[in-house]
Amino acid sequence: MATILVVDENPIERRVVRMTLEGEGHRIAEAPDALQAMELLRSFAFDVVLVAMGVEKVHGYDLITHGRALEGRFETRFVALLEQADDKGPVESFIAGATDLLIRPFGAPELRDAIDRATAPELIDLRDRLVGIQLDAYETAIRLQEQARK
Repeated sequence: MATILVVDENPIERRVVRMTLEGEGHRIAEAPDALQAMELLRSFAFDVVLVAMGVEKVHGYDLITHGRALEGRFETRFVALLEQADDKGPVESFIAGATDLLIRPFGAPELRDAIDRATAPELIDLRDRLVGIQLDAYETAIRLQEQARK
């Protein structure tokens, strides 16, 4: 089972995620903000970090970027938790280094699927290649939307 860090300023959201994933046998740590999450990342090796992108003190995107840059943390997978109305969030998340996204509201099945994708060794290399392709597609779509608005 995976060791997972949940970063979200909402204690209820953290608790729901914790209860869901502990029920699957995963080990869970929590951080209410990106600063505390960075301290945990410096001290422990996590398989997956779930990051609510609106976390205070240090932006969630910065947490992903700096967390991936820590020595020995390249294998850690970062999953961005985004709000439904966040149009640029997917692109910015992938640019920062997220390997997957979850759009709120999400349920237990979507959460389990995201953890399965993040921890499936046979999917990791393929997913990393696809992230680059998806990022190119997102950037192209945004560029076309901006051109259409002009």
